[in-house]
Amino acid sequence: MLLAWGRLAGLLAVLAILFQLVLIGRMRWVERSCGMDRLTRLHHLVGFALVLLLLAHPVLLTYGHAMLAGVGFWEQAADFCKTWRGLLAAVIGLGLIVAATVFSALVLLKRLRYELWYATHLVLYLAFGLTCMHQVVSGSDFTDHPAFKYYWVALYAFVLLNLLAYRFARPLLAFARHRFVVTDVVPEAGDVTSVTIGGKDLEAFRVEAGQFMIVRFMTQGFRWEAHPFSLSCFPDGKRLRLSIKRLGDFTRRIPELKPGTPVLIDGPHGLFTSRMCVSDKVLLIAGGIGITPIRALAEELVAGGRDVILIYGNRNSGGITFRGELEALAARSGGRLKLFHVMSDDPAWPGEKGRVDRERIVRLVPDLSERDIYLCGPPPMMKGVRAALAALGISASRIHDERFAL
Repeated sequence: MLLAWGRLAGLLAVLAILFQLVLIGRMRWVERSCGMDRLTRLHHLVGFALVLLLLAHPVLLTYGHAMLAGVGFWEQAADFCKTWRGLLAAVIGLGLIVAATVFSALVLLKRLRYELWYATHLVLYLAFGLTCMHQVVSGSDFTDHPAFKYYWVALYAFVLLNLLAYRFARPLLAFARHRFVVTDVVPEAGDVTSVTIGGKDLEAFRVEAGQFMIVRFMTQGFRWEAHPFSLSCFPDGKRLRLSIKRLGDFTRRIPELKPGTPVLIDGPHGLFTSRMCVSDKVLLIAGGIGITPIRALAEELVAGGRDVILIYGNRNSGGITFRGELEALAARSGGRLKLFHVMSDDPAWPGEKGRVDRERIVRLVPDLSERDIYLCGPPPMMKGVRAALAALGISASRIHDERFAL
């Protein structure tokens, strides 16, 4: 019984490894099903389940074989590593995976820098290779059943080819075609810096308002990190603009970028687009730097003739990013865009004060039931607004959001 459960745990662990590679492989055919933010959260959950399966597999099999041989657990474990092909490499790979899981937990507890966590995750590619190798050379399900072996080899090949195509080849081919480069760096309100990216034949770069891109600035101090940022203006085929708030070590250095810096772009990604909208009326709710994709969407929706209400929450008026752009867009919209600023901690603000809550939404948006709703902001704000909308009877299918948090 121990041997049977151990073999099953091993097969499920390998399946989970392949599943993990699909979840983080940025494969367009997978992402379009539910969005990268949901894939990322599922990736985190599967990661912890994967470690439990990887630990259960050797423990169960070692106990089972030790009982058959009439020896102790550690004696059997030593025999495995000495005499079974690929087992020592698998043990090393398992150790690397457990270490990466610990690092992930520390990131969740805010006790480890993201950059170090990211570096350790690169080691996981090696760890997965070491761990899975023994499956083919030592696993009885494979050595005794050739058809089963070929099925799994084909599964490995399918996942790895997709990973190479979408994670690595696609960004390199896009750069070779468009030659993305930083053209301007402009400070905005609220510790935000806008980075404009130009390039060749940008009309052919298919990107929509509301989407995000994972960018890597190819210059000293930046090239070893890639981070996701949303477009902050409608992509007109001439430029791409990212607006980045200073929140950590990487984003603090963004103002130091120089025009002419080459940019590797992975993407675009995301389902937070006007394609999700089925109504002629739209409510946009943004908080803080969450205005970035909302700003681009507002421009597109207004240009498309939709009736748009934008509620933008900040702590104080000094933190209103794109204030001039938003007011100018509302002024030239012919009444199709109504703009409401809400300050949570600004006694001198003459307009709406407090938080974006149920009472305020009902008062500012009397025809709420007729509108599609787009929501982007800090996780606590999004949770509160979603609860308020649910209490008002708004169907979840009409609320569109994308959330990115480790």
